[in-house]
Amino acid sequence: MHYKTLCAAANKVILAIDTQAPRYASADVLASIKNQMVFIRDNALVGKNPSAELAVGTKFTYGILASRELASPDEILLKDLIDEVTRILISK
Repeated sequence: MHYKTLCAAANKVILAIDTQAPRYASADVLASIKNQMVFIRDNALVGKNPSAELAVGTKFTYGILASRELASPDEILLKDLIDEVTRILISK
């Protein structure tokens, strides 16, 4: 896994939520996505696989939240950034 790339990708999502949050998206959903991105970024920053650092029985839910919440044309850019984090996380 490319931790530097993952860190940068998660940071882009965080920045997008902080500076250009979609108007119609739930604040709670955006906060949850952001918190998960912070977790991913912070673990990747120190060279740890974020998936392996999750508590037993815990899974990332940001992808499900994004697919349910982000559907309008102005939200697709954020969803694309989130999808890039997923792509990096699952790549070898």
